[in-house]
Amino acid sequence: MTNYGLVIDQERCIGCQACAVSCKQENNVPMGQYWNRVLTEGGDKIDTPAGGYPEDGQEGSLDMKYQPTACQHCENAPCVKVCPVNATYTRDDGIVEIDYDKCIGCRYCMAACPYNARVFNWDEPEHMPEEGTGDVSARPQGVVEKCTFCSHRVDEGLDPACVVNCPADARIFGDLDEETSTVSKYIDKYETNQLLEDRGTNPKTHYIRGEMSPGRPQTSDKLESELDDVTPFSDGADDVPSDPDGSGGDGASGGHHSIDDDAVPHVPSVKSGGAD
Repeated sequence: MTNYGLVIDQERCIGCQACAVSCKQENNVPMGQYWNRVLTEGGDKIDTPAGGYPEDGQEGSLDMKYQPTACQHCENAPCVKVCPVNATYTRDDGIVEIDYDKCIGCRYCMAACPYNARVFNWDEPEHMPEEGTGDVSARPQGVVEKCTFCSHRVDEGLDPACVVNCPADARIFGDLDEETSTVSKYIDKYETNQLLEDRGTNPKTHYIRGEMSPGRPQTSDKLESELDDVTPFSDGADDVPSDPDGSGGDGASGGHHSIDDDAVPHVPSVKSGGAD
């Protein structure tokens, strides 16, 4: 059975907020609300580093790291358990969703979520432009909303918007129960962690730290499972051009892999292991 999850390579994340902006646009998220946030570790505000500047000829300790955060689509989701009207539920593919017609705005789910991943529409939601953005209907006043892994895109065989629009290829989406998927192989190969593992929620978002991965392995907006001609995983050294006989292309695709001819590139190619 399919069990969708996300791997975020924090060594590749450059804190550009492209994931947060694309999420907001794709999902018609109201003004003042965010489903997807990129936090800065250590500093008091966004993009403020931890540590101190060099003083008196000594070395400084400035350090900038980012913590992308959204709904973790937990295997053992506390939000699902506390919802009194079953408005929050887990789909067969592992995505945690909200039925906005059922939501009564009690916010028990917000209190239960240890990741502060949900937002509440206290007022009538405002959108810019007024008619909204993206392909998702606006949610009404008085309901809770959150990241859906762009389930409307996933149902169409497309990766979530935050994954497609990450310029550093730091986000990889796929089936955690498929051994050959890139998310499964990255979790197996690299040191990963989940947020607040001690809470027993078993989040489906895994974070890579310590060693940079090759990143997202294709330049299409399609799910990996939708691509017929893609090698889902390599260390970048044995990457192959899109045409096996080498007659086309300039070989500049780096850590990316071959894709179908009709696949539409959405992110620029970068060389595997390059400095971000």
